[in-house]
Amino acid sequence: MDILSIPFHRLLNIERNQNDDDFIFQIEERPEFHNHLGTFHACAQLSLAKATAGEFLQQQFQEIKDVVIPVIRRTEVKYSMPVNGTLFSKASFSSGSKEDFLKEFEARKRCIIPIKVEVFNTESKRTLSAVFHWVITIMTT
Repeated sequence: MDILSIPFHRLLNIERNQNDDDFIFQIEERPEFHNHLGTFHACAQLSLAKATAGEFLQQQFQEIKDVVIPVIRRTEVKYSMPVNGTLFSKASFSSGSKEDFLKEFEARKRCIIPIKVEVFNTESKRTLSAVFHWVITIMTT
């Protein structure tokens, strides 16, 4: 699945970052994304982070992506500062390794994978950090 083909992500115009290999996605500021302070709304930032977590999960687990259903079980988020301008996102495993998760999945046909996402502004200041806990289970027919 192409994460950016999800209708909500298209509505937000989330794009792949082409300029820096550290970042996965980016989102341009638009007036529709402003909150009551005239800065990037928390929900727009969180949506960028969630899309990034989903993309990272897909990239890391290519070998099982067509036989599993990933669903977010829990999200922890911290906003660092009000922000304007373009935002950029990156992701990593919050804990554990790909090998650990694959072993658990193979044994139990289910696992929880925590993905850490950070969002930055154009000045490389972190505006959001989050951990998305994905439950991965076998797709049933």
